[in-house]
Amino acid sequence: MLITTSRKPSQRTRTFCRGLERALKARCVNRGKMSLRDVFLKANEMEEDRVAVVSERDGNPNGMKLYQDGELFISLQLTVDFSLPKGRMKKDNLHIRCEVDELKDISPEIFEIPLEEPGENSDENLILIRTSKSRPLIEFFDGKGLATGPRIYLQGWKMAGDGDKSS
Repeated sequence: MLITTSRKPSQRTRTFCRGLERALKARCVNRGKMSLRDVFLKANEMEEDRVAVVSERDGNPNGMKLYQDGELFISLQLTVDFSLPKGRMKKDNLHIRCEVDELKDISPEIFEIPLEEPGENSDENLILIRTSKSRPLIEFFDGKGLATGPRIYLQGWKMAGDGDKSS
């Protein structure tokens, strides 16, 4: 996955993108003056078929549009908590545990990472999607099973061609 931002991102948005790059099988590229078409061409150059474009409001990341082969796949509305330490994940061993029924089918597609096998329950190199304060929360756990940033609260999501979903 290639991660980029709106044209003039804030420091917090750039930090969020670098955090996602550190936690996922992804590369982060500064967008600068690139058009969205140029971003897709850059992704193709880098042999990536997924592009995530992070948007912001009032200097804070508040959304992400994910594209597959240049076509919008899903839009996420989110808020981000940067308070956790920055650990490293072993990107080849990542797995997802999803405890939110509405996201079980689409979370492996969003992140291109498999769901953990039943009975596996390892907290190492884990993306945990659970409910917190009645909203889906995405947390990352490093190779030692320790929580690492960023922590993402999903405010809503919309699959391409579907209506809005939110909790």
